[in-house]
Amino acid sequence: MKARIYPIWHKGKKIYFTDWTNLSDTDTAINVVEETTRFIEQNNEYDLLELLDVRGSYASAKVLLKLKEAAERTKNFSRKKAIVGITGSKKILLMGVNRFIYGSIKGFEDIDKAKEWLTAENN
Repeated sequence: MKARIYPIWHKGKKIYFTDWTNLSDTDTAINVVEETTRFIEQNNEYDLLELLDVRGSYASAKVLLKLKEAAERTKNFSRKKAIVGITGSKKILLMGVNRFIYGSIKGFEDIDKAKEWLTAENN
């Protein structure tokens, strides 16, 4: 399996990029979410900037439950978290995840805008 989480740099700041693109079946999606969640936990680094890319993926009820679990497990490690690829009904799913974890994962249509938001000091 290709690496699904790795650091990228923007404006001198490290962002952990999580590639959840093109996950088209439930089992693969759950495995990838678990793999990347374990990485964050085992890395034991805090105050993270995170960018998740879900373009081309779908979320079944089982995947949504796994996403909620992953968000809860990684919440204490994160300073800011952005997600790209949230359109249409996925916006409702993001609102549900945010409500569940009392979080504020911000959705974007564009990776560059997400990186700008993550590295901005005033938000």
